[in-house]
Amino acid sequence: MSSSSSTSMALLTDLVEALGFRHTERTWARATYEVLSRYVAVRTVEIVLFGPAGSRKILPSATTSAVVALRPSEESWFRDAMLRGARLLDTKRAAAMAIVPIADSGGALGCATIALERESELLTRALLESMGRVLRSTLRQIHAIARVAELSRRVHTQTRQLREDLRQLLPSAVVAANPRMQRIFAEIVPLVARQDTTVLICGESGTGKEVVARRIHELSPRSKRPFIRINCGAIPSGLVESTLFGHEKGAFTGATERRAGVFERAHMGTLLLDEVGELPPSAQVKLLRVIETGEAERVGGNRTIPLDVRILAATHRDLHAMVDAQAFRADLLYRLDVFPITIPPLRERKDELEALTAHILARLARRFGRSSPPLSRKSIARLRSYEWPGNVRELENVLERSLLLSTGASLEIVLPDRALKRGSVSTFQAAAKRCIEDALALTEGRIYGPNGAAAVLGIKPTTLQSKMKRLGMARRAIAR
Repeated sequence: MSSSSSTSMALLTDLVEALGFRHTERTWARATYEVLSRYVAVRTVEIVLFGPAGSRKILPSATTSAVVALRPSEESWFRDAMLRGARLLDTKRAAAMAIVPIADSGGALGCATIALERESELLTRALLESMGRVLRSTLRQIHAIARVAELSRRVHTQTRQLREDLRQLLPSAVVAANPRMQRIFAEIVPLVARQDTTVLICGESGTGKEVVARRIHELSPRSKRPFIRINCGAIPSGLVESTLFGHEKGAFTGATERRAGVFERAHMGTLLLDEVGELPPSAQVKLLRVIETGEAERVGGNRTIPLDVRILAATHRDLHAMVDAQAFRADLLYRLDVFPITIPPLRERKDELEALTAHILARLARRFGRSSPPLSRKSIARLRSYEWPGNVRELENVLERSLLLSTGASLEIVLPDRALKRGSVSTFQAAAKRCIEDALALTEGRIYGPNGAAAVLGIKPTTLQSKMKRLGMARRAIAR
């Protein structure tokens, strides 16, 4: 192989490697100039791309002097030169000019004009044709990437629009009929969601702490970013730090690859640390450092990773009592307890039992592929008679079990066995109050008459009224 042939092959190889990684027409044109300038004395490289209806686009590359502009009178000259693929001389502008046609079976795509400081025997007709094929293929690739990017942008825009439409059309999953819960969701949550303040959500298990956390995220400026939830009590003791902060490959036995922790996955979004009171002391120290510095370090790593995470914490424990017992760090509690929100248990908000039950039954019925059964007064009275130690989570389980066992048109509530045991009644007054509440709910607050609560209980109406007075019960409130 001659020296000229090997140089031509090297030029084409470099051109393929350089243009194969370009994503825009401008960087593609610049790379063409950079490769050619290694082999010939290039003054300028100008690429003209022909568009529909006679339009054209000029892509000047980096040059060592002024870029040669294309005048309207020269357009036919460029088109003819592109079709001929011949080397043309223009002593007025440069010592020599080489025209590289860029065309395929569909027609002319454009033309590359190479202005030389002096003539070069390297730029033969065969080499120019090969260069044209390389430019054509890489240009097609850039156009394909541009189309994919445009489709991706369009899909992301449509997805955001659909999410916004769904958010406006679908009713909120939050059910709050109790005044305390209404204040939490209508006043407190929107207030704290606008800022990046750390929130500590307290309440018994199953009261809906995660629902509050998700609502804060949905109303925050980070709503388009990820919402990550991690149950700190469910993490194996030896993997707490790795789960939270990630680990490097080979950091410990079994770490066969580098893995990002939940803090990295929640970057720019919201992280809910559920049951944060279950964290061991060593993890509490690192969590405190991440909150203070906004940086984390993977297990086995030596590089800090900057993080931007909105932290929400939830617990059913009394963290202040744990601090007194030296089971939880006081400085970490002060960092988490910036804005506390306490969720009342279900036994203290039985006035929203009916709304919660209807919402849960509708969701379960859709999952089972059947219509939601109506809820009778007797069923509501049975639900009110139970104290719900498992809160809303237990209510969901009871309703799912009752829906599975109910084959008829109506729903028969199946309460847990412990609800029927004697040990569930604490005092005679509490049992009497629940009994009267059930009777009043069943009769819609009526006391007198054959269908009144007194007749249901088998006592005189005046006796029932006196008992209600001693127990501090209001008939109107119960009826409502």
